[in-house]
Amino acid sequence: MRPIRRPSIPLLRLFLLAFILCAAACGFAFSQTAAPARVPLPPAASPSIEWEDELRDLAAEVAKLAPPPARIDLSVSNISSIPAEELAPIQSVLKAQLANHGLRFGNSDTADTSVLVTVSEGVEGYVAVAQVRRNGDEQTAMVTVPREVRSAPRVGGVVLDAKLIWQQPERMLDFALSSGADNSQNTLAVLEPQRLVFYSWVQSQWRSVRQLDSESAFTSRDWRGHIDLSSGAPAGDARWPHNECKGDFTQPASVDCEASEHTGDAWISGDLRAPFPPPGGGDAVSISLQCRAHAVALTTGGGDWTEADFTP
Repeated sequence: MRPIRRPSIPLLRLFLLAFILCAAACGFAFSQTAAPARVPLPPAASPSIEWEDELRDLAAEVAKLAPPPARIDLSVSNISSIPAEELAPIQSVLKAQLANHGLRFGNSDTADTSVLVTVSEGVEGYVAVAQVRRNGDEQTAMVTVPREVRSAPRVGGVVLDAKLIWQQPERMLDFALSSGADNSQNTLAVLEPQRLVFYSWVQSQWRSVRQLDSESAFTSRDWRGHIDLSSGAPAGDARWPHNECKGDFTQPASVDCEASEHTGDAWISGDLRAPFPPPGGGDAVSISLQCRAHAVALTTGGGDWTEADFTP
C-alpha cells in the first residue's frame, strides 16, 4: 500500500490564486452581461450640464427607436448660435447618455443605425432633433431646451439701458439728476451756453424752478461745460467758459454763480492749453500731433458764425 502524498504548500497557494483569478474573471463577465457599464458624464463645471435632463430624454427616445445592443453612427450638426466650444461638451453628454442606455458606437461601415442630431433654435429656446435611420426606415425624436438654461447664469457685470431724461430745442452742454436724502425730491439741472436752469419733478412732469444766467458776456464757437456732482449734490459745481455756479443742487435757491477765469476745460485730463494765446479773443486747444517738431493747435476766432475766424 502506497502512502498518501499531501500536496505541497506552494501547490496549494498556486491553486488558490488560480481559483481567485477565475472567479474574478467570471464575475466581471457576468456583470458585463447583466447590465451595460455606466459612462461617467462630464464634470459639473461643463456648461452642457444644464442640458443633462433634456439630453437624457433624447437618448431614451433614440434607444426606443434603435433598441440595444444596436451599434450607431452618431453625428451632430449645429445650425444654432451656440459656439463650437460649447457644442462639444453637449455632444459628449449625449454620447454618454446613449451609452448608458446600452447603445454601442461605430462608423458608417460597422454601424447598423445612423443617428443625426441637429441643434437649432427658435424664439423660445433651442431644439435638438434626432433622425434615426435603421433598416431603411427613418424616425425622428425631438426635445426642446429653454434658452435661459443654455449656460450657467453670469454673476456681476454691467447692464446698459437707454432712457430719455430730457429734450429741448436749445443747445445743452451737460445735465445732472439729483435727489434729497429721502429720495423724495428730484431735481434736474440743465447747463446751456448762457445759463444754468433747474427743474423739479412736480405732478409727473418737470417744471422750471430757477434760472441762473451767465455772469459773463463771453461768446464762443466751442462751448464746453460740465456739472460736477462727484462730491455729492450738496456740493454741486457747474462750470462753463468764464462762469462757475456752486451750491446744493437739491436746493436750487442755494446755488450762486459768479464770473470766473475758468475756460471750461478743467475736467479734461491732461494739459490741452494751446502754446499761444488765440488771436482776436477766440479759443485754442492743443492736439497730440506735431509738424516739423512743432506743436499743433486748433484755434477759432472770437466772433459768432457770421464772422470769419481770422482776417487775412
